[in-house]
Amino acid sequence: MQLNDMLKILITCLLFILIWWLLTQGIRKLSSTRAGSGFRRGGGWSIGLFVVGAVPLGFSLYTEIFDKSLDANIGLGLAMFFVWAYCVILLCAALVVWGRYVYTRDMKK
Repeated sequence: MQLNDMLKILITCLLFILIWWLLTQGIRKLSSTRAGSGFRRGGGWSIGLFVVGAVPLGFSLYTEIFDKSLDANIGLGLAMFFVWAYCVILLCAALVVWGRYVYTRDMKK
């Protein structure tokens, strides 16, 4: 087990949680500015988005800890690549949601 790979997985996990939290808070704030639309309907989507990213992260963490083979681990690389791409997509969505929130807040003034 290399510390370098484990550190990459843990940093990716922290970044994924931070980006997911930013997205959910942005959706919550955006839905509070509109009358009649609440975050409760989007709560299931939020949990689903978290699970889609957490499963490959859990797989890569499990593989890194318990797989003792010395060969290349293609599954670990694919899982990390998927999570990094997924984090970029979630970050773009969070930026759009927060931008829309700031726009609607400024238009009310």
